[in-house]
Amino acid sequence: MPYSPKSAYAIYDDAGNSVKAELTKAIAAGAGTTVVKAASGRLVNAVITAAGTGSDNATIYNNTAGSGDILAVIPGGTTLTGAQVVIDLPATVGITVVNVSGGPGFTLGYS
Repeated sequence: MPYSPKSAYAIYDDAGNSVKAELTKAIAAGAGTTVVKAASGRLVNAVITAAGTGSDNATIYNNTAGSGDILAVIPGGTTLTGAQVVIDLPATVGITVVNVSGGPGFTLGYS
């Protein structure tokens, strides 16, 4: 019988959330608040799709509102389009993005 190796790589965190980006949500450049997920999950990454018109940042909160614990800050600016920001953090409450008027556009990967 041939050897069949098994991966030791966990595909779920301790809370039962996938550590892979199983869902995506596009966040438009410019001002706005977006509730990405209104329950616990995991914020995996962000891919910057538009630099925005200024160097202002978008903030991602561990909440169902635009306040509370910060999971990540996505930088604006002109040289970051196409960059991937690895976040890989649990969101125990939810995932909400607050973008500013000159902020970047990006796509979040989450579970």
